[in-house]
Amino acid sequence: MTERLTTILQHVNTSCHAFLDTNLCKSPSSNILLTEREKANFDVRKITHLLDGGEMETSIYEAVFAQIEYDPVLNDRNAIFNMSRSERRFDTMQKINHVVQNIVKGQSNAGGDPTSAASVRSKKKDKDNFSASVAMKFWEVMSLYDPSWATKIGVHFGLFQNAIESSGTEEQVLHYMPLIRTMRVYGCFAMTELGHGSYIRGFETTATYDKSRQEFVINSPTQTSTKWWIGAAGQTATHSVVFARLMIDGNDHGIHSFVVQLRDTATGLPLPGISVGDCGSKMGRDGIDNGWIQFDHFRIPRTDMLMRWSQVTPEGEFISPPSAQMSYGALITGRVTMIIDSAKNVQRALTIAIRYSAIRRQFPSKTDEINEEQILNYQTHQYRLMPMLATSYALHVAAQEMSSQYEEFLEELNDQNLESIGVVHSTSAGLKSLSTWWCNESLEIARQCLGGHGFSTYSGLPTVLQDWAVNCTWEGDNTVLAQQTARFLVSSFSKICKGQKLSGFISYLNNYTEVLNHRFTGSIHSSISLESLVDAQKWLATFVISSIGLKMQNIQEFDSDIAWNKCQVDLCTAALIHCHYFILDCFKKAIEKIEDAPVREVLADLCRLYSLYNIDKNMKYFLQGRYFSPDQAAEISDTVFELCSIIREVSVPLVDAFNFPDFLLRSPLGRKDGNLYASYMEMVKQAPENAYKVAPYFEELIKPMVNAQ
Repeated sequence: MTERLTTILQHVNTSCHAFLDTNLCKSPSSNILLTEREKANFDVRKITHLLDGGEMETSIYEAVFAQIEYDPVLNDRNAIFNMSRSERRFDTMQKINHVVQNIVKGQSNAGGDPTSAASVRSKKKDKDNFSASVAMKFWEVMSLYDPSWATKIGVHFGLFQNAIESSGTEEQVLHYMPLIRTMRVYGCFAMTELGHGSYIRGFETTATYDKSRQEFVINSPTQTSTKWWIGAAGQTATHSVVFARLMIDGNDHGIHSFVVQLRDTATGLPLPGISVGDCGSKMGRDGIDNGWIQFDHFRIPRTDMLMRWSQVTPEGEFISPPSAQMSYGALITGRVTMIIDSAKNVQRALTIAIRYSAIRRQFPSKTDEINEEQILNYQTHQYRLMPMLATSYALHVAAQEMSSQYEEFLEELNDQNLESIGVVHSTSAGLKSLSTWWCNESLEIARQCLGGHGFSTYSGLPTVLQDWAVNCTWEGDNTVLAQQTARFLVSSFSKICKGQKLSGFISYLNNYTEVLNHRFTGSIHSSISLESLVDAQKWLATFVISSIGLKMQNIQEFDSDIAWNKCQVDLCTAALIHCHYFILDCFKKAIEKIEDAPVREVLADLCRLYSLYNIDKNMKYFLQGRYFSPDQAAEISDTVFELCSIIREVSVPLVDAFNFPDFLLRSPLGRKDGNLYASYMEMVKQAPENAYKVAPYFEELIKPMVNAQ
């Protein structure tokens, strides 16, 4: 399949708008979108290249789009809307099997020397590898198209593989990587339990070391110790990385990870001493077999404990890791991925909602006696969609920066350098919380902007919303992760109070007293400088963090646990405000590097809207600290509405820049050609229920009722 992608890529003409100019039919609706597109004074294609990371990257995306769209297995042509849960499970596994047979086989050693664990672990080498770039984009696009597929295969190649890569010894990495990459084993990640999720130290599953046999005995001593919600465990996984409490001679050494075989690969049956089952019906992602696992004194060799960071010698001596967080490195990968996933899922929803809103007309127009008003012209619609559009651009840029920082962190990790682990962990945790919460809320707002049609599965958004909701919980509950970020911020502020200096992005707190003395003295308008907005967000973050830091210090004199509980809401708020400052700073710096003036200016308008919208939402803090006056606060609200109106005029070209092909949107309401009503009607007619002229239950249930004497 990679060879086919390369061939397709060679035929992609990157100078033309490959996915914008096709299939434009001559319908009244298409004329509306053409009129909207003519309003842009900037090159849409240049924005696409900026978002994708370059012209070549866009070409690879478009080759991947084409590969999936014309693949008879991967492109289900929206059949999933009408599938049962069993059918979804089969469809997901069929797609995975198809990918394995056509992509994975024969590429087990891509990206490094198979005789070197350091090479296998190296992520930076893969970044410059064409095949790796194609594979990453293929995964990303399929994640949007079929989240069940992405999660089920991602549990294997993401969580399971990354856990072994990041926590396994050189021997373990070299043993398992060929099996993982060719999928001769299918892995899952058994972390959460029926009784515990976020509180990892409360896990009850035990791994007791038997020195006489040099084996660990894995056991589920209670019902609540049952591993729960484990992706791919219900029906598929042959192996798992299991998190369990390490016990040696009655001493508890905390939670560590172990590789455990669950099923016989020849029969698919669980091994003796292991019970597995399915968690059943759930809110979304029905293609995944989330399952439960129970261990009954199941034995594994000592060498199946992942021992890169902590070890148990044959004699039973425990060697502790340099940092307890090292064991959870695989989770950071998922959190970083979810930040860009949040941006792209909202961008897809915006593409549907904004195109639909440009075409949809409702109520008489004061300026057009013939046609009703476009609903995109109503201020309420603009206020719901335009700040969301601005945030999607800002978050997209910040996600790319976070990804770069994470890649650097992985290289440092390979060199045993743990200096940046706290910053990377806290930043990724906070951004994961902010972005997934925002995405969940935004998807619902976008769905409501479709009116009654948003209730139809065929609009494309209800399924996305159902599938997305779990992101707010898995790989770290958002409220817990936000508090982890807050703990880092409060700890950093405490260091400053003790005379220490901070480095990196958090160093903005070093001169917190000086920053808090600043007041905004300029005027608020739609062309306000980006620098002044960054200063305002910096002041806000400093004000909130220092306020909660000082409050915590006062209460902690009596009881630190009480202090934390009394301040939890404020702590979460501080974490999110800090993350908004990070996002704005990244966006502003990226805009300053753009040479094309029209592109730079439209992105600057988006940046202004993103910033002022958040300032308006947090105005109480600015007024408390007297950074803005009440009159300036009113000007900010007015300017937000003005910027919404400005961005509305080019909102269709701005969502075009996301470059999503129609098949990926899964929505007739978001078609590029605007022919939404005919396409919507045609899709509805294909529903299984319309195959019957008479209801299948007419004779049994309807006829006796309506013909009763």
